[in-house]
Amino acid sequence: MGPDQRKHIRFLVQDNVIAALRSRFTKVGKVKDISAGGLSFEHIYDEDSNGEPSEREIYLLVNGFYMPEVLCKIVYDIPVCTPNEYHSLTIHLITRRCGVQFERLSEDQAAQLDFFLKTYTKGTTP
Repeated sequence: MGPDQRKHIRFLVQDNVIAALRSRFTKVGKVKDISAGGLSFEHIYDEDSNGEPSEREIYLLVNGFYMPEVLCKIVYDIPVCTPNEYHSLTIHLITRRCGVQFERLSEDQAAQLDFFLKTYTKGTTP
């Protein structure tokens, strides 16, 4: 990725925020940061998901809050350093960071996202 070209301020999220990205396959992982324009999350790589379309739906879940079916497109899906705790496992897990851009938010979804940003974030990213 080149220089940061985001239009929106990114916010760090609470530790228990989960995203599920759906299309032909589902990627589930921990949200790292979020903005009014998109989010990034880390997930365990599944080599069977190669060749999926870039337009999908993403779901946010935390403490009973549920924001379903937000249309988005994948901006990047890159490998990250493997956490030390994965090195002792028998199977080889590859961690990736996926960034998505929200598309066509409805009024209700925009209101839910605004509530989420005010309730479940903990400061801006550097």
